[in-house]
Amino acid sequence: MTLRTARLLALPFALAAILLRIGVEFWLKPLTWRMGIDAVSLLVFLAGTAGSVLAPVAGYLLLTRAVRGRPATFRVDPAGRRFTAPAAPAWAGPWSIIVTWLAGGLLLTERVPGEYGVRFLESGDALVWNMVAVVAVLVVVVLVLLDDRPRLTLDETGITVRGLARGRTVRWDRLLPGGPPAPAGKAFATLDLSEQPRMPAGRPVPRSLAVGPAHVDAVFLAGSVRHYVAHPERRSAIGTAAELASLRAAVGGTPDA
Repeated sequence: MTLRTARLLALPFALAAILLRIGVEFWLKPLTWRMGIDAVSLLVFLAGTAGSVLAPVAGYLLLTRAVRGRPATFRVDPAGRRFTAPAAPAWAGPWSIIVTWLAGGLLLTERVPGEYGVRFLESGDALVWNMVAVVAVLVVVVLVLLDDRPRLTLDETGITVRGLARGRTVRWDRLLPGGPPAPAGKAFATLDLSEQPRMPAGRPVPRSLAVGPAHVDAVFLAGSVRHYVAHPERRSAIGTAAELASLRAAVGGTPDA
């Protein structure tokens, strides 16, 4: 299974999440009304609501478990003379499912007067605008899952992390040697860096890059950054297969999972 396929597999689970949320609203909520207003009915409703998002996320993670492991390597982009890491299914999948599930909350409902039932809010064009908002969210989710642009790149200039809307670059020549520290676990959300002080006697400037969405091993990434900060003579070779092999030997990378 390719990373792109793994990301796209999130779509059916995302649709299942929004359908389950609608089911909770139209079926489970009236059922709890019939049970009465007490702790039991509240627990049933909360359990159903949580299950409507947790079940699709768990199903997706189970189906894509073979490709969720983050490799201790980069992709080589010789044309751009850079190393890259794509979006990680372990991030993109759950993110898309949860966002789509939250979009289900944009569909406003109301209780049917005098009945144990729920209907969409009947107030002017409210339903139309609710549907437009949900469709807009679904379009964004699909575009994010289809996006093959790298989430993280290393080139001769520095390290760049691209978010959903824009990218952020930290230059090698601005970073202080010795960092970032190796993460405690195999996955981490941010890369904590220290830039040179703005004034000669000033304190180092902390910088934080959100690298959780990138499909690369956390320990290997931190070690790669330390390597290129400490060895500026190696930066010009970034983007070649030979340099990637050299980097992995220096940092202690392991073969792809």
